[in-house]
Amino acid sequence: MGLSIGTLSNWNQGFDETMKPLVVPDKRGRAGKVTVEIVKDVVAEAKKLKDRGTRIRIKRFRESLKEKAIVLSSKTVQEILIANDLFASRTKKRRPRFYQSICQRTPNGLLSMDGSEFTIWLDDQAIKFNVELGVDVGSFCHTAFSVADTETTEEVIKVLETHCKQWGSPIGVLCDHGTANLSAESKAYIRARGIELVPVGPSNPKGNGTLEGAFSQMKEVIGPIRLDLSSPTALAKSVLELVVSVYVKMRNKLSLRGKPATPIAELSKPVPEGIAAIERQRLKDHNAAKTISTDHQPKLDRLHWVIKNHGIETDPRSLDRAEKSIKAYELTAIADSEKAFIRAVTRRPECSNLPYFFGILKRIQQDRDDEAYRRSCQERYNYNQMLETQKRRQELQEQNEGPTVESIVGMLENAVSTSSRFLKERAARMGQQWTEELKKNFKNLGSLRKQLSDAVGKLNHLTLEKKENIWNLVDQCFNPKSTAQGVTLAS
Repeated sequence: MGLSIGTLSNWNQGFDETMKPLVVPDKRGRAGKVTVEIVKDVVAEAKKLKDRGTRIRIKRFRESLKEKAIVLSSKTVQEILIANDLFASRTKKRRPRFYQSICQRTPNGLLSMDGSEFTIWLDDQAIKFNVELGVDVGSFCHTAFSVADTETTEEVIKVLETHCKQWGSPIGVLCDHGTANLSAESKAYIRARGIELVPVGPSNPKGNGTLEGAFSQMKEVIGPIRLDLSSPTALAKSVLELVVSVYVKMRNKLSLRGKPATPIAELSKPVPEGIAAIERQRLKDHNAAKTISTDHQPKLDRLHWVIKNHGIETDPRSLDRAEKSIKAYELTAIADSEKAFIRAVTRRPECSNLPYFFGILKRIQQDRDDEAYRRSCQERYNYNQMLETQKRRQELQEQNEGPTVESIVGMLENAVSTSSRFLKERAARMGQQWTEELKKNFKNLGSLRKQLSDAVGKLNHLTLEKKENIWNLVDQCFNPKSTAQGVTLAS
């Protein structure tokens, strides 16, 4: 038969010894369309639970529908219930929705730096340290680290010095908006070496995903560190440094992303000056693109108006965070939040601060998201609206004198059944013209093709050869390369 072993294996898994299917294929496309009858049955079952005072749980409710031969996904069931006011709509937080990709493959092109807290247990005493780590984004090579009590500017510079001493200066440094990373001393040291500083956005772990993944793997490998001996802090620090050193050495010996070379070998490759210049310019363009955009200016203007009008005291760091956060919300939600904030401050003057304003804004934005999701579900699955739509569609079909699938197939049947060459060609052209007209009413031509195929298959009074000739005429409307005259004469 010329079939692969994998295909035969799938067949064996799909049927038992008596050739009965073990897995029933799920209905997809038009066969699995949610009809009015399905919505009616789902709503009826949900109302039974509501009448008994039982809370609807989507997973359990979906399983009960399966017992009644209603097979739908959890998402579809939930949207049907929301559309008919039987389930509360709740959207997940989806802001910010866009992240600029800074991932690259150039060795020593971008050094990702961050710190993470590690805990050493000495009997019942917990001693915490901060591990500052540097990882090359292009090769995932762990190049340097430092252990200290807290994350400071000195530790950041120490890691960068260790990296530069062994691998040379990177093209750019990727870090978060931490005080240690963006202090005056750190910026001065980075600029002095001709390195581009690339800070990622606040509350954006994806922006520095290299370090997040590195620390996640490190903590998974090391696990909790517990010492039963009563030891001073220096012993705990030395143990942590030893463990991190072992991990870094072992990690750098493992290839990444299916590459044949290890991170050490990747980072050791020389980089042509031309490629380094291109990467440097790309990092500069990346930083410039974040400051050029003026689309959020109306939102920033409203924020500054609230601060000025209510005399809200704020420090530069809080103001910078507020300006970055306000961009993720809708302008309408911000305007509604201003009105609610004014009413709240009038009653309670002590609420005049930025955290209170953003708390109102977050709630109003969440309500708008939930309402938009509820309206979307109603447009698709509301039972009354579906009944009305079905009724209008039937009325239009009754009033419309245009071609239908049945009339097209009937005309093409005449084309292959008559013996007159003139009538044969005229009926074929008419059937194809009707098909072109009907195509304008379908967004998905595959659905029309499927309906025509089913209609041709139902012509049980015709021979297989005539059915094939009818389908060849239909296929010409979906395949411009074929010619109507050739197929018509052949039929």
